[in-house]
Amino acid sequence: MVLRNNNHGKFFGPVQVFMGQIFIVLGLCCVIYSPGTLLLVIPGAFMAFTFTGTIIDTENKKVRPYTTLFGIIRTGKWIEVSGFSGFKIVKSNRRYTSYSRSNMKLDLNISDITLLLVNKNGKRKIVLNRYSNFEDARREMDELKMSLMPLNNIPDFNNGQSEKSNAATD
Repeated sequence: MVLRNNNHGKFFGPVQVFMGQIFIVLGLCCVIYSPGTLLLVIPGAFMAFTFTGTIIDTENKKVRPYTTLFGIIRTGKWIEVSGFSGFKIVKSNRRYTSYSRSNMKLDLNISDITLLLVNKNGKRKIVLNRYSNFEDARREMDELKMSLMPLNNIPDFNNGQSEKSNAATD
């Protein structure tokens, strides 16, 4: 069985992950004074260690989007690739905003390229992986086309981006 495990990163934003780490440290340090502070470790571990990802089984042609709770418990169902019609590469921009005590706004912008598995109407999507540049995503998409859907005529949902990249390589 050939499996690819793509980790997409933390489930929560960077501020919430840091807050979870603070909860863990405070819960463990203050246990001397009150054993009840150990209860801070549970939500702290949830916020600090929960992450998402996708497992791709190229042999059985299935994908499994998952969330790993507490960094240990993996949840998610296997989905047949036959219910999907193609791939899509999109640029995603995420912004995490926090405010300081003096009400100063602090924005953290994260931009990456996301490879999606989509159905015919484009409504059902599964994130397969995240990349820092378009070329890596395109290379992975071509590999997955051959291994997951070799006999299908796979439409390209990239809104003209793939034609531009193909013209640049010719």
